[in-house]
Amino acid sequence: MMKRKLLAAAACLMLASAASCSKSEEPAEKKAETLSKDTGSIVFQAEGDITDSDLDGITEVLRLRTENEIPDIGQKFSENYDAKTITMTFEKENAPKENIEVFSERVCEKRLLEFRKGEKADDELILTNDDVEKAENVIMAETDGSMRDYVSIQFNDHGTAVFGSVTGQLAGTDTPVSIWFDGELLSAPVVSSAIIDGNCIISGDFDTTTAAELAKKIDSAPLPYEVSVKEINY
Repeated sequence: MMKRKLLAAAACLMLASAASCSKSEEPAEKKAETLSKDTGSIVFQAEGDITDSDLDGITEVLRLRTENEIPDIGQKFSENYDAKTITMTFEKENAPKENIEVFSERVCEKRLLEFRKGEKADDELILTNDDVEKAENVIMAETDGSMRDYVSIQFNDHGTAVFGSVTGQLAGTDTPVSIWFDGELLSAPVVSSAIIDGNCIISGDFDTTTAAELAKKIDSAPLPYEVSVKEINY
């Protein structure tokens, strides 16, 4: 609808011999009001010592997350480098208000995956999202015949090499490899043998939905900065 109205307005302007558009044409003020009702926006605030390049990087992560989670809302992003804000405009037609409110908070998650040598949050960091090739939810049979949901991670070449080396060092010891997501401990298993094929399984209190959600988050680019929602205009 917006494109048709814009084209109609342009067509009227091109008629040099006409004093004005047809009487049936909407006034410019009403057109602007209609357009504003068809679109909404979310303003994101970046925190900390953020450079212009950092803000561009944040925009790209937000754009990718939006395309992945709600691809049909026609989003556009613009930066205000002085205010360190990013504005995302969207079409309301495919974005109910309640969905936008939930999404606006979820899209700001850091989604930072960390593997540490030990079970404390400040133990040696060995791997992050940068070392992940793919993450997905899987269902595997237990020894009692029941089925259980897990999150499977495939590392890239660097991650495979590091994980193989570290698990080889820790095999047979009481020191675990802990797995953290946004500062929350997901699992801290001890290592029975070196894992050299680049595959890791995360166990936890998952069902199919929560395992799929976590895998999707791990698979997305992390936000290495604090980003909050400054305002929502709907």
